[in-house]
Amino acid sequence: MSQQFDAHSYHVNHSNQSSYAGSHNFLASTTWQHTSTGLEVVNSDEEPYVATIVGRISAYRLKCGPAGNHFDSGMSPLEKAKYQFYISRPANAELGADFIAGINNLEALQNQVGKTGVHKNMIYEDVMGKMLRFAHNVFIARVSLSIFRNGPR
Repeated sequence: MSQQFDAHSYHVNHSNQSSYAGSHNFLASTTWQHTSTGLEVVNSDEEPYVATIVGRISAYRLKCGPAGNHFDSGMSPLEKAKYQFYISRPANAELGADFIAGINNLEALQNQVGKTGVHKNMIYEDVMGKMLRFAHNVFIARVSLSIFRNGPR
């Protein structure tokens, strides 16, 4: 017998957690700080803020194969390829409302520090609604560990 996902229980258990992007406590528990690479959202302990959001993986521009989003047409080298996917609003009404609230909270965070008003790289909108974009480099520079090359001493 398979156990079914209980969306209502998930919503009830997570809606008051400040780390849940759809929570009304979300924005109050975050702040921005400067880092060596730019601005970063942190919690009250000045640790990078980790949040959760419930969504549905979209087939839109799904680039998760071995070469990520790389095209052979020479637009950019393979070394700069990224894995990319979008999540969209879940079909469940309660979780869908949480997703919209989470997107609104993330937009509010962006608006706190954005200068141009053009925020198209994280939250993307098309005729189906707003989606959240995730991307990560396919290739990561390796760290040389001499202990593995030369063996333990």
